[in-house]
Amino acid sequence: MTRRSEDVESQPTSCSSEHLRRDAQVLPALTRQLTLKLRVHRSLPQRDLRMIGPWCFLDHFGPVAAADYAQFDVAPHPHIGLQTITWLFSGQLLHQDSLGYEQPLRAEQLNLMTAGNGISHAEVADAQVSDPLHGLQLWAALPQADEQTSPRFDHYQQLPQFALGEASATLIMGDYQSEQRSYHSPALQFQPIFALQLRTPRVAVSRLRLQREFEYGIYVVDGRLDCAGKTVRAHELINLGGDRDELVLELAADTTLLVLGGEPYESPVQMWWNFVSRDKQRIVRAQQEWNAGHARFGKVSAYRGERLLAPELHLRNEDKD
Repeated sequence: MTRRSEDVESQPTSCSSEHLRRDAQVLPALTRQLTLKLRVHRSLPQRDLRMIGPWCFLDHFGPVAAADYAQFDVAPHPHIGLQTITWLFSGQLLHQDSLGYEQPLRAEQLNLMTAGNGISHAEVADAQVSDPLHGLQLWAALPQADEQTSPRFDHYQQLPQFALGEASATLIMGDYQSEQRSYHSPALQFQPIFALQLRTPRVAVSRLRLQREFEYGIYVVDGRLDCAGKTVRAHELINLGGDRDELVLELAADTTLLVLGGEPYESPVQMWWNFVSRDKQRIVRAQQEWNAGHARFGKVSAYRGERLLAPELHLRNEDKD
């Protein structure tokens, strides 16, 4: 998905890791109206938390009734310097991109797009709309060495699933070492990174094993979570920092949550509209080339309609060199 022009700052925003700050902090998501029928809850970035490891963007959308998203249509828009994850709890979407992919997405499947040097894509309602649209979109900044890698798209129908205490876990990205065995997600990764879904229909207690060098955060999609001496409710994220080996999670009935983690970035990244880079000039060039129709971003041939244009970008004088 794309950020609305009205929500985009006129200049790139610096996003940096917390660098293993340990104090747990509960942050409510910010509400944004993406379309008339689609409202999102945005946990990353916000003023008090810009990144968790490489994760720099987290939107929670829906549930939207099938009749209200049958005409769902996010026109072609570009990305650079990041990976995007689209993850559905229910409903279905159709991904279309400038590499020629046209991939339906269902619940519990993973669409992973690596933007690298530049890609454009659209997301529309699938032809078989029947269930409410409900899901997440996440962005992970690429490491500096891979910012300009060749773009690609990957779809994963099956991911590791296992019991974590009394809850059910799905490993979306990265690795997880339980007491009995290790699990590895097939999702393409460029750096130490972690994303795990936990769900339970009843009250549950789970012991989550962590990597001490990672930063972590947990977003509650539905239900309630008690951990680290805090209570976290739906549409809230608990920022856990790092330097932890494990964490006991107490989940209320009918709870779904997402655990995010990764190694903190040593230097900030710049984010503007749908672009991420450590170099502001790369963002400027991307904005100019996309609006000029440069071949760098290709064309979403399967999409019938006009593409989105990037909003105006203004740099301070000290950033123009």
